[in-house]
Amino acid sequence: MKKRKIYLIGFVFIALILVLRFTVLQKRDTRLLYTVKDNTFVETVKVSGTYNKTASDTQKAVSYAAYQNAVSALATARQNKQSADAAMWAKRQTVLNTENGINYKNDNTTNPATKEDYTELEKESIDSALTQAEKDFRAAELKYKEADIAISAAAAQVNVAKIDYNDTFLNEPLLTVNVNEIYVPKISVGQPATVVFDAMKDTTLTGRVESIDPVGTITAGVVTFEVKIAIDDIPTGIRPNMTAVATIELINKENTITVPRSAIIDKDDKTFVKTVDGKNETLTEVQLGEKGYVNVEIVSGLNTGAVILAQPNI
Repeated sequence: MKKRKIYLIGFVFIALILVLRFTVLQKRDTRLLYTVKDNTFVETVKVSGTYNKTASDTQKAVSYAAYQNAVSALATARQNKQSADAAMWAKRQTVLNTENGINYKNDNTTNPATKEDYTELEKESIDSALTQAEKDFRAAELKYKEADIAISAAAAQVNVAKIDYNDTFLNEPLLTVNVNEIYVPKISVGQPATVVFDAMKDTTLTGRVESIDPVGTITAGVVTFEVKIAIDDIPTGIRPNMTAVATIELINKENTITVPRSAIIDKDDKTFVKTVDGKNETLTEVQLGEKGYVNVEIVSGLNTGAVILAQPNI
């Protein structure tokens, strides 16, 4: 009986050693895997901002005056262009007339104004007149181009003033946030957003994008655009200049296959992922749809249930 126990203990000990040896020798799979599934493709961006104070009558008057001044400046710029255009073509006609005078002088010896032969001084005067006429035309042409540029600048100022004017006269509460330039192409007026005030972290409010500043601001090398969010209902207790975090919805597509953006491999002008079957890895070509900043949509090449490398080593 004692000998049997010794054999049993020895057997267990040997089995334990074999298991430990197998575990040590077994290579650990450190690959980051992702199982493809059908889901709703949603991406958002979170930005903090300040709840706008309602504009005073003075602010409204200033905003309206700025808009009117911008419109007036645009009208003046257009009138200046018309004047510059007329002046330019008048100078061009002077060049043509002067060239005709030179051609006549070269073909005739008699000055039609004096009925006598051209003097050397008259010939030099006619030739120099062309140089001056061409110089005047180039100057008029430059003024015309400058007038065209002035119209573009004035039109841009009208757009900026109009946005400020509309924002000032809006009756609904607005939250102003600064959004990094990389997200702006996916933001448009009317997109849904949620807002959580720092003073009421347990309350989530709904809203929508009301406006996007057409001109960005550069701060320490970072470009941001001012985005205003209209909030549907402001609860009692929220005051002007309170801070809040807005979550703007960038993408929302149902029944899509998405994979991490890090799984995408660009090679030879084609797009691939690495599918996994046990230890085997296969480069599989795919077609992309909507591209988010974290995930991308796969429109063909992958089926749900497939396993891929989330961070392939190329």
